[in-house]
Amino acid sequence: MELTKELIEEIYKLLDGVSPVDFDCGKLCGEICCVYDGEDYANDDLIIYLLPGEEKIVKSSDNFELVYIENAGEVKYPFSWKSGVYGLKCLNPPRCQREIRPIQCRTFPLIPHINKDDELLLIFDESEFPYECSLIHDNIELNYDFIQKTYGAWEILTRNKLIYDLISMDSRKRDNRKKDYEIIFPNVF
Repeated sequence: MELTKELIEEIYKLLDGVSPVDFDCGKLCGEICCVYDGEDYANDDLIIYLLPGEEKIVKSSDNFELVYIENAGEVKYPFSWKSGVYGLKCLNPPRCQREIRPIQCRTFPLIPHINKDDELLLIFDESEFPYECSLIHDNIELNYDFIQKTYGAWEILTRNKLIYDLISMDSRKRDNRKKDYEIIFPNVF
């Protein structure tokens, strides 16, 4: 399935109506995911990679710079990604244009995981960040509508072969680390 501009806009609209919690979670951590500036990582280095098709919506602006990485292999994407990868660099953190923030920002702190039975799950994004997300670290309960709509968005997105391949590759890496992850959806409720 091709991810058209219209489909990406529908997914953005679906996710615009929900939030992980009923308050600005950035207030818990000082918007650390947007403004972190540390020894091993500086905010100037932060690029959020876009999913195929998102570049049709997200354009460079006063707040964002659209970046193209010609070789997807440079950023460890699956072999099926023959062309490059687009990324988005925030130029004015944490004051972004929320209406054009990427899907990965809209669905954080959840990420898709495909288990060995080929089932789509949502888990907490426990990637190695140089900071802690308060929502994950403090085990703050997420809004059910956010979880449901995030799952629905990823259900649609994984129908695209490139996205499926990326999520599957990341899932196998997590499985190989043999680190437990908490399944948030579909079996938590």
